[in-house]
Amino acid sequence: MNRLLLSAAVVGLMASVSLGADLKSGPQAGDSVSAFNPLNVTGKAAGKKACQV
Repeated sequence: MNRLLLSAAVVGLMASVSLGADLKSGPQAGDSVSAFNPLNVTGKAAGKKACQV
């Protein structure tokens, strides 16, 4: 019974902490984004970093 109550208290505490944080993921509106130049492994540009577009 004590373990159940302790587990519930820990889960409740973790949930309240996570809900209070302002989470952001990825670039935000207005942020600049750098170019994506992958290393090509096949095709004409094999072995070079170049954009596919």
